[in-house]
Amino acid sequence: MNFSLKAPDGTVIESYEKNHKEFIRIAGLEYEIYNPVDELDSDPEIRQMIEASEKDIKQGKFYSTDELIEMAKRGEL
Repeated sequence: MNFSLKAPDGTVIESYEKNHKEFIRIAGLEYEIYNPVDELDSDPEIRQMIEASEKDIKQGKFYSTDELIEMAKRGEL
């Protein structure tokens, strides 16, 4: 996503893409945007876990926080 913002002090912040990476420029200095989610999404094992969790949620297979706390208190976890 490319954008340009002007701060109250007149500093311009711009975002752009270069070499398939995202950057922002603030006051002439370039900073690469680090997004750890990209690394998680590209890990096949983690991606499989996320997809399995999403499937469970759609099928109603989940516990509320209160249920998990009670299960932990009973030693079921």
